Amino acid sequence: MIQRMKRFLAREDGIASLEFSLMFPIVMGIFMMSAEMGSIQLRQAMLERSMDIVVRDLRLGKPEYRDPIVLKQAVCDEALLLGDCMDNMKLEMGPVKTRGFSYWEGNGDCVERNQVSNPVINFTSGSKNEIMLIRFCYLHDPIFPAIGLGAILPPVVNGGYRMMASTFFVNEPT
Repeated sequence: MIQRMKRFLAREDGIASLEFSLMFPIVMGIFMMSAEMGSIQLRQAMLERSMDIVVRDLRLGKPEYRDPIVLKQAVCDEALLLGDCMDNMKLEMGPVKTRGFSYWEGNGDCVERNQVSNPVINFTSGSKNEIMLIRFCYLHDPIFPAIGLGAILPPVVNGGYRMMASTFFVNEPT
């Protein structure tokens, strides 16, 4: 009996499956977090790129961009990876006071998905030579919401995670 027990304990078959079962969840977790982070970075880069392209046209005086819906649609048309962009994005634009460099503060409001209508908050097109702040807030849904990075990100009340892009520009005189 003792000889059988020693032979059983000395066996090495099954070692690989033990290592695999211990390491597989760790490796898959790292893979899932990497995929999620890559997705977030791509979406953020597309949001900022599209905002830069549209704000350049706005700064140069494209008159149709004084309408907030048209401005938001232009950003959504430029952003390729933002799904359901018009419904998940909110726009804010307003002047910056040059004396003391003050502007409205806060994190920027995002879309509330449980509301039927999400109006543009604080959209002021400004006057000639006025410094303007423009902010876009986009809600995105993670690929793996309950695992890795998707579980760590701070969610908004009705689902999704906030992605912000903002810039300053000066209204050029026409």
